[in-house]
Amino acid sequence: MDKNELRKTLAVHLANLKANLEAVPLEILKTKYRKPYDKLRHDIADAASAYVREVTFQGIRLRKDLFDTTRPQIEEAIRQSGILKQISAAAFRRQDIAEIDALALELRRRIKAVLKPVYDQYLCLYMTEDCFADPPRIPELYNEASGCICRNGVWIPWEIEKGAFLMYVYKKQSESPAPKTAA
Repeated sequence: MDKNELRKTLAVHLANLKANLEAVPLEILKTKYRKPYDKLRHDIADAASAYVREVTFQGIRLRKDLFDTTRPQIEEAIRQSGILKQISAAAFRRQDIAEIDALALELRRRIKAVLKPVYDQYLCLYMTEDCFADPPRIPELYNEASGCICRNGVWIPWEIEKGAFLMYVYKKQSESPAPKTAA
């Protein structure tokens, strides 16, 4: 399902919960109507998770090996933010999808902040033969971490062409001091 369908599904579940809570006291929902109430809560949790995951990670690309090493930092940023608990409260206590939208976007912003140093480290100039022609073509930016090239200010997925090479823009500083040279 795409983001809009996921949001629509979540909105329907939240509307059902809101209507149930307005019509029947919570204690009766938890006892007499326990099975359908539990199913609705489970459906809301699944729909909210799928929707928030889609909003949060939509369009974010990262090589698998880099994701594996960055994953703990992403998980820590999510945990420290407390946003997942806030999303749960917005869903189950207030049935507020607009609040869920805002929280998912904040979570996305935090994850992108974790990924920024990774992307910066893998930023390259995409050099092709015509970059050395007369007149030379200006090299484009390519991000090896995401596998995207920047065209007209938009990062798009790109396969490196035969004959092209990458020149890194960012060079990681060595941890040992540079040797001193004699003057």
